[in-house]
Amino acid sequence: MNCREYSFSFALQYPEVPEIVSALFHTILLHRTLPTVCVNSSQLIEKVSSAVSVFAETLRRDSYSTNINGEVRGAINLEFVVNRKGGWLGPEASVWERWIVNVCLKTINANEKEAYRCQLSSQLRDELCTILEYFNSPSAYAPSLGSSQAETEHIIDFSMSGISPYRFNITHLTTTSGQNRSGVSVTMRRIFKDVRL
Repeated sequence: MNCREYSFSFALQYPEVPEIVSALFHTILLHRTLPTVCVNSSQLIEKVSSAVSVFAETLRRDSYSTNINGEVRGAINLEFVVNRKGGWLGPEASVWERWIVNVCLKTINANEKEAYRCQLSSQLRDELCTILEYFNSPSAYAPSLGSSQAETEHIIDFSMSGISPYRFNITHLTTTSGQNRSGVSVTMRRIFKDVRL
């Protein structure tokens, strides 16, 4: 199954990270919910907010551990999955759609705050419109639900009361500009060098 990917990039201050990411993810999830949409589902809100909070805290912790010029970046993914029948290990999740929000933490001077807020609100509005245009376009994809309840349970998450979104996972990754980005390649070179000797 081919995975469709959509990506957004934001330069944010720490307090805005949970708000912006939650706004994007909830907009996407409301369009990936069947048959009724319960906007104030406490279980859905908790599942999204806990993952987003962990991501934001990781970014903040990384910003404290870097030097003053270090740039803290991270990406948080909303992945829609289908649980496929696996072998003896059980079902395996196959990602069919991934929404990526790339975040770069930045500090704003007092004299730049107004321009920053205008730019951020404009960017968020544009990204939300992009999401809505995608879901209203004929190219929007969703896997077939199957013909039985058992087949549908591999695609739809019925565990939340009042809302049934497509099955999804939220994952994140953070990096700092001061980190050694070639750590794996250096290690692999050493291994190959040792093997040749």
